[in-house]
Amino acid sequence: MTKRNITTLDYALLGLLCQSPQSGYDLRKIFETMALGNYSGSPGAIYPALRRLEQEGLVEGEVDSTTALRPKKVFRPTKAGRETLGTWLARDIEREDVERRIDELLLRFAFHGVFDDWKATRRFLESFLSEVEDYLAELNRQRKLFPEETPLHPRLALAAGIEQYRACARWARKALKEFMEEGP
Repeated sequence: MTKRNITTLDYALLGLLCQSPQSGYDLRKIFETMALGNYSGSPGAIYPALRRLEQEGLVEGEVDSTTALRPKKVFRPTKAGRETLGTWLARDIEREDVERRIDELLLRFAFHGVFDDWKATRRFLESFLSEVEDYLAELNRQRKLFPEETPLHPRLALAAGIEQYRACARWARKALKEFMEEGP
């Protein structure tokens, strides 16, 4: 049987469950109250994803009937689930990630603390900064190539993109500095 591609929602769930075991309801509340990208805290998103992760052996659920009027199923990652999350976190950062999946990169960064691997987190931040700076240089080169008669709207749209990546680079420099100051 071929394994399906794991979605970023699946990785977000694995990351949260690696931090602490949670019920589906608890996870929904986290998604509703925290900045977790564009993910929905709806039951129609969370519960089917948990079922898939459980069927694939990445999480296991156990019914806990001791704490509530209604029993709830509490999920925790399996060894395979932790390994899957670790592999995702360790993936190299590529230009396409920076161009198209910056939110996913920040989600990956957010879960780096799960494994408390300072070297891996430092590598991630350094790679993130390098790729963002390279892409920013490319965007600036593109801006210089715009003919003078380029309409205002495309010029302003490119300027907005450049500003967004400048902000990402500033954040990465600051995060790397703070990380190095507080590191082991």
